[in-house]
This record gives sequence, C-alpha cells and structure tokens, in this order.
Amino acid sequence: MMVEKPMLCSIKHLLDDQVEVPRLITVRGWVRTRRDSKAGLSFLTINDGSCLDTIQAVVPATLANYDSEVKRLTAGASVIVNGMLVPSRGKSQRFEIHQR
Repeated sequence: MMVEKPMLCSIKHLLDDQVEVPRLITVRGWVRTRRDSKAGLSFLTINDGSCLDTIQAVVPATLANYDSEVKRLTAGASVIVNGMLVPSRGKSQRFEIHQR
C-alpha cells in the first residue's frame, strides 16, 4: 500500500488554483487568529507571507496535540499544518485545510 506524501505548498500557490482538490498538503506559516467552537473544533487562520490572503485550517479536538498545543496557539505563533485541502463550506473562502 502506497501512502500519499503531503505536498508542501504556499498559500498563494493554493489560492491560484495550482493544486488539485482534494489533496494532502503541508502549509508553513503564522497564526493570525484562532477560534474555538463548542462542537470540539478550532479554526486557525494561517498566513505564510506569500500573499496577503490567508487559509483556514479546521482542527478537531480528536487531534493528539489538541489540548497541549492547538488550544494554546496565539496570534503570531509559527505552525506547520498538514491536512487535506478541500472546498470550503464557508462563504468567505474557496478552500480550507481539514486535519485528520
């Protein structure tokens, strides 16, 4: 069985429609905002400096480092996000990254 390796991408690259969706990707950048929901999810807005736009990462509470790391992230924190690039359900963005 072959395991798909995440593709390292800039946010500009993702938003310019240069990556097929869905696709396993890695984004490196900084947290702009973090919102937590009562449904056991956190929404991270990530910027990497490749453009002015951001991308949202949807992080479930089932992630191993959720309580120890994700819940402690603040604006400006450096992150590496691995997940599946998918079409967004939100109105303000085309794509988002879903953590597994």
